[in-house]
Amino acid sequence: MTNLERKRVVITGLGAITPLGNTLAEYWDGLLAGRSGIGPITRFDASQHVCRIAGEVKGFDPEAYMDRKDAKRMDRFAQFAVAASKQAIADAQFVIDDHNAGDVGIIIGTGIGGLKVLEDQQEIYLNRGPDRCSPFMIPMMIANMAAGLTAIHLGAKGPNSCSVTACAAGSNAIGDAFRFVQRGYAKAMICGGTEAAVTPLSVAGFAAARALSTRNDQPQQASRPFDRDRDGFVLGEGVGILLLEELDHALARGAKIYAEMLGYGLTCDAFHMTSPSPGGVGARGPWNYASKMAT
Repeated sequence: MTNLERKRVVITGLGAITPLGNTLAEYWDGLLAGRSGIGPITRFDASQHVCRIAGEVKGFDPEAYMDRKDAKRMDRFAQFAVAASKQAIADAQFVIDDHNAGDVGIIIGTGIGGLKVLEDQQEIYLNRGPDRCSPFMIPMMIANMAAGLTAIHLGAKGPNSCSVTACAAGSNAIGDAFRFVQRGYAKAMICGGTEAAVTPLSVAGFAAARALSTRNDQPQQASRPFDRDRDGFVLGEGVGILLLEELDHALARGAKIYAEMLGYGLTCDAFHMTSPSPGGVGARGPWNYASKMAT
């Protein structure tokens, strides 16, 4: 396929559930007001942890987006994904039906997936035995279920995938979804990243790696990545979803267009498990792969 045959891709829908608010409007208002969503951990007793702060989503009610039975069979990260995807579809006034379901795909990334379910089921296994583990443990835990369950709830039957690339998972999902639309494999893609890893084991693991800030008495000043006195990052949870759409398709239905996506670069430092390479080699694209991907 030549460059002339590639489709133009635009963003027509947004959805967000964040520590600043559980709708796009609440999130945006929080950003404009300069509010911080970071505070003491409330989802579990963190008194024995070195780090006791996080960016928690507050007051999220999954039953506003799905029935109680479905919600109970989903980990929080998947609940977030379904809810924000429904927000994005509503924001775009985009209808998925029998006529276009095959042209609408989903790629939703996550770094860890259903870690809380795994922790809970491990405790059941140790204390009550293997026969008491939930039959829904694996479907609730695996990372691709955010995209899969979103497809089920929205009826999207196009390409469906999940990027699991740590902090880059959501960005990779958006970039990969962009390619699907650009190359004509889908008319529209629901994409983004979701995470719900404010759990005892997750906080303990990141803290053991000395990755987390321990400014427990100053939670709103703890996230300072470019500060001389930085001491680590702050774990957070939430979801951000975009609806990407082929430009001609969006114009034909009179869609509101937020922006056009022009390119996507993808490289690897090939340097260290957690540290970036000195000099930002990966960001520069040493083998010119990023520039090739962007054209």
